[in-house]
Amino acid sequence: MDRHAVHQNVTLLSIPVPVTQLPFPIGFGDLNINLPDGEDFAPDPKRVAELVEIMPPSTFHLGVPATDREHWNAIREHDIGRRILAEAREAVEADPCPHVTNEIYLECLEKNDPAPFNAVVPGTRSRMTLLVLSECLESTGEYLPIIEDDILRSSQLKSWTHPGNDTNRDTFEGRSTFNGLASVHLGSSLVAADYLLGDRLKPEIRSLIRDEVKRRVLDPFRQRIESGQDVYWWVTVNHNWNSVCVLFTTACALALLEDADDRAWYLAVAEKLIRYSEQGFEQSGFYTEGVSYWIYGFGCYLVLAEIVRAVTSGRIDWLSKPLVERMSGFGRRMLIQGNAYPSFADCRSDVKTPAWLDNWMNNRIVGSRTARATSATVDPFSGANFASLLSTLLVLSHQEDFRVVHEDEPSTGLREWFDDVQFLLCRPREDAEVRFASTFKGGHNGVNHNHNDLGVFSVLIGDRELLTDPGAEIYTQRTFSQNRYESDLLNSYGHPVPVVAGQLQSPGKDENRSGFGSEFCASVVDTTFSDEADRVVLDLKRAYRADTLETLTRTFTHFRSGSGEVEVVDEVAYSRPETFETALITYADWERTGDNTIRISQDGSAIDVEVTSDDGNLVMTSCVIEESSRPIRLAWHFANPVKSARVRFKIKPANLGT
Repeated sequence: MDRHAVHQNVTLLSIPVPVTQLPFPIGFGDLNINLPDGEDFAPDPKRVAELVEIMPPSTFHLGVPATDREHWNAIREHDIGRRILAEAREAVEADPCPHVTNEIYLECLEKNDPAPFNAVVPGTRSRMTLLVLSECLESTGEYLPIIEDDILRSSQLKSWTHPGNDTNRDTFEGRSTFNGLASVHLGSSLVAADYLLGDRLKPEIRSLIRDEVKRRVLDPFRQRIESGQDVYWWVTVNHNWNSVCVLFTTACALALLEDADDRAWYLAVAEKLIRYSEQGFEQSGFYTEGVSYWIYGFGCYLVLAEIVRAVTSGRIDWLSKPLVERMSGFGRRMLIQGNAYPSFADCRSDVKTPAWLDNWMNNRIVGSRTARATSATVDPFSGANFASLLSTLLVLSHQEDFRVVHEDEPSTGLREWFDDVQFLLCRPREDAEVRFASTFKGGHNGVNHNHNDLGVFSVLIGDRELLTDPGAEIYTQRTFSQNRYESDLLNSYGHPVPVVAGQLQSPGKDENRSGFGSEFCASVVDTTFSDEADRVVLDLKRAYRADTLETLTRTFTHFRSGSGEVEVVDEVAYSRPETFETALITYADWERTGDNTIRISQDGSAIDVEVTSDDGNLVMTSCVIEESSRPIRLAWHFANPVKSARVRFKIKPANLGT
């Protein structure tokens, strides 16, 4: 399909604009923007002039040039520097050495499968970061030939963008240039190498960097912003693509462009566009994409915010906004206990938040700081890697002390309740002998990186999530296509929620597209919170399209007395008898211990589950969900159709002595 052949209208803030279809990224049907004649996204010239007056007269980069030996020698003598040097050595010795090639890209296009590209990008990206940092630390020249070879190889690629965003081959075959996560990240890495290493790179390599980044990243972006035509769809989205792409594009411009007006133009555009990232957060600071994408999306927002603050000598500070302060605390609030985070949406169950990001507000350079939230310190790169050169340079050069992170005030209260998204996180009392915790989620099925999971809950003992949301699948071309919900990890079959009259939650298996799904939602019926128990009642009727469904509620209660208990009660009513099934999801071991009881256990932790109903005979089934991960689905359905029914789960820590 010609991507310029499909048109529809969308609304950006209050402005209806015609758009053209582009290969899918987050949701099938994310669309490039065509503004009406005479309209564009260009910044006000007065704002550009104002920024010129407060910006430095020369180029700017977050990093410190390798010629500043005092700065880099201090890092080299620290454990962080030694870790970078060791990882650089490992990257050089990798066999086979990963490289992105035109052949790999074409293979992805021909097979409609991004896996070959995805397999080599992480190693390539890490090597390009680590070797540049290593040359800053030791300045021996050992890695310069490899760095220059990587730059030369990059210039020979027909496309810098991800093949999943070039399914029509427009960029690969030179008809157009689409910029996305992969291309702007690569451009930023090359610009950073140029800025940090300077004249240690050959003149022809430095010229190549300038020519390629301008041709592939900066010029296509500016042309679209100023014309208002075929504007990259990500300029107005409220998910991580906005902050990531705006960050790396802006960083390239500020470090590469010699003209002060040009640099100010890009900064003014960043000011206009970054507000869409802020709109991706609820007023509570909650991020519906989950913790993994908060790390990526908000991490890039934060880096850009510090670039803007630095390049304007502190006159513009986005991080001082009350909403942004709440955004920054999302990672800490999502820590259930130990090292466990919720795995809703496309989030990995083993996610770890970077210490520097979690605690940035307590460590950024602020002249007015008189005290810290806590005196505890941790390694700033705990939970982090060096794949993003900009975030690494931010910590090494713009934190009060690159060697340590002073921890911010932890979120250790009994609960976190985000009423604007219906998300509950329950923790045990501080003196509880059994660290029994849980989460419960409502919301709607139209969020970014959505799973059809309204009513999902998880139960943990310590770090062990014994009842779970299955988390993200390994991405394939299907993941972000209109057939996203064919995956049993992403549709509601793979989540601990009801199947109503034989129907899963909506959207359906082939209905994934941008801007669709929010009408399938939960609503809060009642909440009660106390030290003894937390209770939330959700109405789930609108999550399903079953015509005969009259009412469906799920009541979730977390009790803290004794060793703790979670009770989940589903109540359903139909206009005529229908089937009803409800389920649990686990990656742990399980066994039946009675007619209506099971035990679920993992690594010395266990829970007992009792499933009961007074409204008919419950039949238990089990299966392994055969997707990229293989959780177990434990389900209970009525032997005969019911007109109304009530099913109750009682979940308690197991007494392993019995």
